[in-house]
Amino acid sequence: MVETPKQSLSFTCVFFDVDGTLVDSGGAVIDTFVEVLTEYRLPVPSREHLRRHVGPPLWSSLLELGTPKDMLETVIANYRSRYHERFLDPPLFEGIDQVVKDLSAAGVAMATATSKQEPLALAQLEHLGLLDHFTVVAGATPDPACTKATVLRDALARLGAAGADTSRPVLVGDRHFDIEGGRAVGVPVIGVGWGYASEGELDGADAFAADPAALSRLLLPH
Repeated sequence: MVETPKQSLSFTCVFFDVDGTLVDSGGAVIDTFVEVLTEYRLPVPSREHLRRHVGPPLWSSLLELGTPKDMLETVIANYRSRYHERFLDPPLFEGIDQVVKDLSAAGVAMATATSKQEPLALAQLEHLGLLDHFTVVAGATPDPACTKATVLRDALARLGAAGADTSRPVLVGDRHFDIEGGRAVGVPVIGVGWGYASEGELDGADAFAADPAALSRLLLPH
């Protein structure tokens, strides 16, 4: 997949996925999965296998990892309790902070559209020094019916209500869930190459950025 030429892209607002796009949270998420699956004597796959579960809705990942439906609420609560102890540990991906700051300086409105629960996303962005650059922080609710499309629609509505120009939005993300969510809402998606996607997973994205510098070229005039 190649980077799309800049002249073909012109966006008035940018929506960011968090895990795997802004924040390198893989280690913390995988550690938590290992602890929880071990506690409930569920199969524990390799860490490489667990990488694919960084970013998707938690309930979906736990079901796929073999959690019985009648245990799901209990296991989710345990996971969230454990993850809460370490969710501020992961760093930003190198270079992504400058992209966010440059977009902010250029007057481009930004919001998150993350499957992470909203209070955690707020706290994480504040801890990492990026919160002031985002007009809206939209995240998942505990409802299993909450999809990436649900979050993106909410983020679009809230950003528009805040007075931002949402006529030409774009979503930046690292997984096929982002592509599917963007497609459902009619928002183009830029896939990023530094997250947790499997090979070929981002082939359906409208554009691809191998690194933050490439993303900057797609989003900002130079």
